Amino acid sequence: MRNLAMVLLAAISIVGDGTESKWTVTKGPTTLGTITLLTSENATRAEWKASGQKAATVFLAGEGGVWLRTTGGDVQLSTISADPVENVVVPPLLVPFLTSMRDKVETTTSDRLTTYSYRGSKATYSYDAKGVNKIEVTNGGQKYTVTRYLLSSSNADASNFVIRPKTAAASRLARLSGNLLGPSDTSVSATAGGRGVGTTGLKLNDGGDYDAVAKLENRDAAWHARLDRALASFQKNGKVGKSGRND
Repeated sequence: MRNLAMVLLAAISIVGDGTESKWTVTKGPTTLGTITLLTSENATRAEWKASGQKAATVFLAGEGGVWLRTTGGDVQLSTISADPVENVVVPPLLVPFLTSMRDKVETTTSDRLTTYSYRGSKATYSYDAKGVNKIEVTNGGQKYTVTRYLLSSSNADASNFVIRPKTAAASRLARLSGNLLGPSDTSVSATAGGRGVGTTGLKLNDGGDYDAVAKLENRDAAWHARLDRALASFQKNGKVGKSGRND
């Protein structure tokens, strides 16, 4: 069904493929920020910058959905419940890519996009000879206007549109293992334990690196003191064991 929907929507174009356009976002008389929109044949990239801010929030449209670039990888917007202004005003520029199959798109008989309903918001489109030039967005009691002020051709490199999904399982494992093992201590030799002995503080005159062993023993003593708390956190976050069950 998603592939069929994308085929039906493919004829809809905001500003055309291979373009770069810039848009202002206003709320009443106040300018909230700008959006730079890059398009290719089968992907779109939008960069949101709030007024007075240098850092951009990047949205990517492709692979059947809308993605938000975050630290550690890209996540689908549909998995994010928060609705800051950028999450409200950027998606109407990314059609035919939708945030969810529950989104609703209305067009004229000539396949001109008229309205788009998504994530509790509704966008209404206006046109000039070059394509969409204004979008009125309502979200609850808030109203925003997205207005195009520049449109030019673009030769943006394909790398700008690459989606790199964040691996949830890997990031969770890294977080949990970090909690269990504690911070990395590079002052402890990785092979110290293999050269050591079983009695704390014991040193033999056999060439072993017993200073490294002592550091390892001290680190392990501190780690064991936190073990119960770390395991409880591991069970809760990983939903395993008694502490991880809802019962």
